[in-house]
Amino acid sequence: MPDIYSHDISGCFAEVIGDRGASVESMAMVLEAAEGPWTLLREALAEDDFPPLTLVQQNDDLDEIRAAAARLSQHCDVVAIIGVGGSSLGAEALTVLAARPNVDLRFLDNPDPDSLARFVASVDLARTGVVVVSKSGGTAETLAMAMTVVPVIAAARASDSVADFVAAIAEPGDNPLRRLAAHWDIAVIDHDPEIGGRYAVFSAVGLLPAALVGLDIEAIRAGGSEALEINMRSVDGRDAPAVMGAAVSIELLRAQGARTTVLMPYADTMGPLARWYRQLWAESLGKNGRGTTPIDALGAVDQHSQLQLYLDGPDDKMFTIITQDLAGRGERVPPALAEIAGVNYLAGHTTGDLMSAEQAATIESLLGHRRPVRQIGITRVDEAALGALMVHFMLETVMAAFLLGVDAFDQPAVEDGKENARQRLLTGRTGTPS
Repeated sequence: MPDIYSHDISGCFAEVIGDRGASVESMAMVLEAAEGPWTLLREALAEDDFPPLTLVQQNDDLDEIRAAAARLSQHCDVVAIIGVGGSSLGAEALTVLAARPNVDLRFLDNPDPDSLARFVASVDLARTGVVVVSKSGGTAETLAMAMTVVPVIAAARASDSVADFVAAIAEPGDNPLRRLAAHWDIAVIDHDPEIGGRYAVFSAVGLLPAALVGLDIEAIRAGGSEALEINMRSVDGRDAPAVMGAAVSIELLRAQGARTTVLMPYADTMGPLARWYRQLWAESLGKNGRGTTPIDALGAVDQHSQLQLYLDGPDDKMFTIITQDLAGRGERVPPALAEIAGVNYLAGHTTGDLMSAEQAATIESLLGHRRPVRQIGITRVDEAALGALMVHFMLETVMAAFLLGVDAFDQPAVEDGKENARQRLLTGRTGTPS
């Protein structure tokens, strides 16, 4: 049985694209440097000592998640997920899979007063619920949105218990969100303090929203577990897709100045995955003047908006194209209409045929312009496939952090910005600096 995903970095080497690619010799040196960190990471995973990823091999918490989803679904037609960054991006990447969601899920991830007003005006408040997500329990944006939105909904549902339509996710201990939860007398699902927000998609942070829209949350973890096994079977990392991905990214940065990494899936349902990846890579690696800048793109849309730059602009990028089997899928173009339009090359072909040709053509064009390209292939886009890709990118990010010499799990510059915002609010300096 083939692996759930394939990983091909051959298009990143000099043998394929010339002197803008990585050399086999230099990659061997990077992989030698990665061997020690990979051994430590494998040991931690084997000993169940890496919670963000070993979580995919557990199922004992799924009943609590399903129960919370069932309670909210019973009392709500619309559920707003209030959270920012890692508290929402992973859930968005998963829930887009739902073709016929059990509830209408809305993500309130920015305290824009106009957006919040539009949300309140667009829903039946008497059938609306909320899930408030903050790992620390003290995220200012999340708290502000919760403290303004929940009272409005509660007023419209005065005869209902708040616990029927509001839930929270936060780490244990005394924190602002826990205090609000106690005030509202609502359930709080524990957020493991050892799992950072951008690594939390396999916890209730990602799986409660997924369960709300009717996805198979066990399959999400199963796909992640399969990806973990694919990588773990390589002792030295040289056959681990995530290690190879990290190594070639860092080598292209070092040797070729590839300071930008573009992730471009060919599926609308993977657009949110690319945005989730953008935060994971940027916030984990962008420290001490190091890291590469992630860009999310979408095929075939961005062939018409970014590909010109990619092919003919600055040669400072590495490209990752996520492909899938699309040929033969979708409706066929009627030959008579194609003839009338003068586009006979489309006659009889499906929309999947067109997308399949375009993803192959993009890869071919990038390689032809001597741009480094790796390909990640999946046969389908479903819960297991997304779970597998997320585990791959988490492992790859952690290994890249080792190679760069940065901490993959902190975000000191972000904390500085948060403290700055708090001080401006305390002193009344809420305007733009002059």
